[in-house]
Amino acid sequence: MATRTLSWRPGLPLARLSAAAALAAWGSTAWAQTAGTCEISLTYAAAAAPPVGSATAVPGLGMLAVGALAMLVAGLAWRHRHQGGSHRMMAVVGMAAAVSLSALGGGSLVNAVRAAGPYEFSNAAGGTVADNTIVYADPAPVQTVTNTSGTRIRITANGNAADTGSCAVNSEVEPGASCTTQAFACTPPVEPLVITSTAAPSFGCTNDTEPPIGVYGMNSDNPFLNQMLVYAPLVATEPSFDVAGVSTAFSYTREATDAEYDGSNNLTNAEALRTSNASVVATAPAGYVFAPDNTPTLTWNEPIATCWQELTIN
Repeated sequence: MATRTLSWRPGLPLARLSAAAALAAWGSTAWAQTAGTCEISLTYAAAAAPPVGSATAVPGLGMLAVGALAMLVAGLAWRHRHQGGSHRMMAVVGMAAAVSLSALGGGSLVNAVRAAGPYEFSNAAGGTVADNTIVYADPAPVQTVTNTSGTRIRITANGNAADTGSCAVNSEVEPGASCTTQAFACTPPVEPLVITSTAAPSFGCTNDTEPPIGVYGMNSDNPFLNQMLVYAPLVATEPSFDVAGVSTAFSYTREATDAEYDGSNNLTNAEALRTSNASVVATAPAGYVFAPDNTPTLTWNEPIATCWQELTIN
């Protein structure tokens, strides 16, 4: 009678399947913390009803135990995959069981929830409520989590080992009820570096480089005999700073664009027509602010009423 021997080789699908099953059962909630934030992490499961006449709790399989069981079932199923008849059917069933077991882990990736508040225990089968984007505060902020799953749940893990709130491990929460948990791993925001402006901008006019932005007759009866030509302002000298990477933007607005005349047809709002309000806004690069108010932008505003000339035709 011939004997057939199966041997393991690196790279076989079993290794990949086992790793996947272990990863799914583990469902780690670890992540990189961002400056200026705190986090919460609660794992929960459906609370089993105690037997009648007994208050003794029956422990269930933890995440690691479920993962190990999933790997074992996957290995046994793989060994029987080439055998015919009922053995092959058992292999198929075993593979399916391994995947099911990995998905049943209390902290599985399927059940993990990464969401901002308001926080909820929403899965009747259990899962994880976690958020690492809570705004930093000192002391750490307390968050409320509501049981919306429709069934009584039990807290099985809390990322804050020193939590004194009501979401402590082994606490049970009735449907519709809530518990509180204090955020942990609070990372203070990074203090920005201060930029000191070394020179403010200066402004000029486009009289010699651009056509006028407005032409107005000084008298509406003879608008071509005596005219006022208005030009746009410009930045003659850009502001300078003691760090690189600052961006600037220039803009201007006019106090008036339409001419107004009195009963004698003389222009009455010449000053408003030739006045522009020039503005330069500087924006600091990431991680920097401007002195003295520690703001991300710095603005210079200046009214300019010199960008014009009078044209007289004799």
